[in-house]
Amino acid sequence: MGKRWLLPIVALCVLVGGSSAYADEATKRPLDDIFDELVIVPYDYQGKAFVRGQKTDIYGEYEMVQRDNRVLVPIRLMGDLASAVAPWSPERGSWQVNWDAQRPNEVLIFNAAQSKTILLTVNSKTMLVNKQPVALDVPPQKINGRIMLPLRSAATALGTKIDWLDGLILLGDRSADLAHPRTLAVKDAIRRQLSDSRERVAYTEKALRPLAKSGNAVYYVKSVYDDKGGTELLYRKVEGQKESKVQVPGVPSFSTGKIIGDDYYFYTKVDGRAELHAYDFAKQEHRRVASLAPWDPGEGWGWLDDVMFIDGELYVNLHTGDLTMGSEILYKVENGVIRKVLSAKSLIQLAKDGNELYYTDSSFMGNMQNNLSRIDATTGEETIVGESGYTYGIYRSIRGDGVSYGGNGSLYAKDGFVYSLGYKESDPKDVSAVYRIDAAAGTQAKLTAPAKQFWMFDDRIYYIDEATSALHRVDADGSNLTVVSEEAASDVRFHNGSVYFVAGGLQRYDPATGKRTELSAGPIASYWTGEAGVYFTSQGYEPGLFTIEADGRHTSLVKDNVDQAVLTDAGMVYTLVYKDGVYSGQ
Repeated sequence: MGKRWLLPIVALCVLVGGSSAYADEATKRPLDDIFDELVIVPYDYQGKAFVRGQKTDIYGEYEMVQRDNRVLVPIRLMGDLASAVAPWSPERGSWQVNWDAQRPNEVLIFNAAQSKTILLTVNSKTMLVNKQPVALDVPPQKINGRIMLPLRSAATALGTKIDWLDGLILLGDRSADLAHPRTLAVKDAIRRQLSDSRERVAYTEKALRPLAKSGNAVYYVKSVYDDKGGTELLYRKVEGQKESKVQVPGVPSFSTGKIIGDDYYFYTKVDGRAELHAYDFAKQEHRRVASLAPWDPGEGWGWLDDVMFIDGELYVNLHTGDLTMGSEILYKVENGVIRKVLSAKSLIQLAKDGNELYYTDSSFMGNMQNNLSRIDATTGEETIVGESGYTYGIYRSIRGDGVSYGGNGSLYAKDGFVYSLGYKESDPKDVSAVYRIDAAAGTQAKLTAPAKQFWMFDDRIYYIDEATSALHRVDADGSNLTVVSEEAASDVRFHNGSVYFVAGGLQRYDPATGKRTELSAGPIASYWTGEAGVYFTSQGYEPGLFTIEADGRHTSLVKDNVDQAVLTDAGMVYTLVYKDGVYSGQ
């Protein structure tokens, strides 16, 4: 789903025609090859742009006009799009635009991360880049009370290449080959999508969230808003019939519900008491599962964080308080009541091996080290696992003088060993890698190079290299390093013996043969794997919902922009960006 931006009105001027004067001819590629690296805005502006391969709605009352063979475009839009050319990083930062009413003829563009400022003044053919004068061929102007700035010179100062292609403005770190047959073959489809005058479905009074499909019925949550706040309602709809509200007791909170099989678990307040309930989609029956006492979320002071089955036993993780000062308790559901298993600041992940339950905890406001623990499921005895001074389940990266952190949901336990990301907290230069921890001995072995994420399938570890973002694979003891994808990869999943991941488009890797198959020709928005098959959505110049055939080809199910979607055993349930309603397909 595209980003929504609210942008003030100031504007910027671009010279029509020609490619970037500083483009390196040797590095030019066909437009479809680098489509997911560019920001594309049309002259025939309809409030839409492509941002790194994704169709994006941009909000603001802008009008692009052509004057004296020049096209005028909003300056703040330029700042945001220049920032969006590449994913945000601490080194790259983002561009901000500042206009001061006390100095109405000046516009300051700055990037704190790059320590760079650009000052432009109305009717001056000189801009100041870090206070150094740079000549402009076209001065900033005031037109209809708005400041118009020379885009090409500003783009140069911003470090962004710019090209003009038959009514399309292309911004990126490199230029497209504008004459290549493949570029010419896709430009009309790009223009067609960006000239789409439809507006997004405005869910100002109600919002629909697809949930499931069972038989010929689809289920969804409708959030209805009024002066008193929001109310969540569960609905069922059979094609060709009117929707019907599913009646459940109390005041339910569906936003944190969890679907397991045919059951939809959620909490509701009945007579002021929190209870765990479930609705069976197949049987169209509702049942009370357990009282959640002594947990009391109060008014907006807690939520149902997760519901899960572990070895056939039902667990709930309940959060109390806000994100910063709150905490969580994991309970086991037994005979209609809940029994405390463990407490954590913020539970990252669980894994079970025999009678032992392992978990990682996150406390960014406090001491994060020694955060991997083991609980005996029979006695409840809890012990810290791993080498002292290490932090587990957290991704730590170091770039220059900056350190960044992120949670990682991967934790595996098997045959007395635990597999987790880890780093030594006291070493300021240590970054996360995958470790195998001997739970009994308390020792560990580093299995990989620095890693951002990892997954474990069929006793093999797949991980994203921290430096290159490439996808690598090693055996469970760290041996037999294999490069699965040299390109930057993400979102790795295992399905029916194959490994799926995103690298530009959707890819499938066969571990047995080492064969890799590209399943989508361009960037995708999301993908799903399940009993019903493999599906993906695209927000590119050929938008829609697609299913993957057994031979790797993809077939279009919907030729429109999909907003939200879920995969069920009966197929996909989804909403559209520009058309109201909940739909399904297989």
